[in-house]
Amino acid sequence: MMNYRYSYLLSLLLTAVIANCSRAVQGESPVESHAGKMVTWVSSAMQSGGSLHIARTTSDGETSEITYLTDSQYNDYKPVISPDGTKIAFFRAYGEGGDFFLWNTAICVMNADGSDLRELTDHDFMNTEPYWARDGSNRIIWSRMIHSSEGSFGTYVYWTASDARPGDEQQISATNWEWSNSSLRDGRVFVKKGNAYFLMTPYPGGKPSYEKISYPDTYHYLHKVTISNDETMIAYMKSEPKDADHYRPAEIVYADFDASVPAITNEFAFVPKDVSKFSWYVSFSPDNKYLIYAEDGKIMQYDVVARTTRQISTLSDVSYRYPTYLGSVK
Repeated sequence: MMNYRYSYLLSLLLTAVIANCSRAVQGESPVESHAGKMVTWVSSAMQSGGSLHIARTTSDGETSEITYLTDSQYNDYKPVISPDGTKIAFFRAYGEGGDFFLWNTAICVMNADGSDLRELTDHDFMNTEPYWARDGSNRIIWSRMIHSSEGSFGTYVYWTASDARPGDEQQISATNWEWSNSSLRDGRVFVKKGNAYFLMTPYPGGKPSYEKISYPDTYHYLHKVTISNDETMIAYMKSEPKDADHYRPAEIVYADFDASVPAITNEFAFVPKDVSKFSWYVSFSPDNKYLIYAEDGKIMQYDVVARTTRQISTLSDVSYRYPTYLGSVK
């Protein structure tokens, strides 16, 4: 027979579990404070007063170990890991400030340990948002913002091999105002074109083909799109058009993805719109059980099954951005 003390503690535990489950059913994301299993991610990271460097961090939510992979006077942005895990691509900013179109950045690649860093493009334009092709070609895909002396602007999708030299890159989009995101193993690339989304089959030197993705919401703007390793799920930032150029306020959403239709269905906003927070960028864990994102310089992890969120970064003097799980392909 239970004694009173044990019965009382059990009652408190059950009450907490029931309350947590209730919040999950309602779609909220209670924040966990307890430590969990070790997580490793690659991101841009900055110590107070310094530049953004590419870094690898391992943490259990209570203690962290960080290794900086780059060390430059310039800011290094948005690292993505190759499908085989051996290389990291990112972009380096040589000139910043004002309109993004006026930035001067280069697409870079290095070994996963930070060695053999090379620039794959020059920095005459804003080269941004690199993604790795998943089709075995070892290519890197990105968006190039172009500005002319006459004041005209445009965005085009480019790709190049990871062992290429500046000038070897090729434009693979057909028209202006296309924006690249994640890709598929069959070679198709998720692109935003106008106010709609497509899977583009590149055809360098010719005309690529486009398959429109079925997505019922024509009001919001989807950006920073990433597709899970098994290509069954998709995640992105979802903003109102008036906020799209400012990254905030935005929901962070995951959904089912069917590349055969193609279609996005069953959305779930696990990070609600909150004007008081800067929540952005998202990456799937390799097993689809977790999502990682940055919030006000911290790294947060969301449990898809339990619908709970916990902070996994612990270094108070480090500000994080653009996280990607080790083992994930964006």
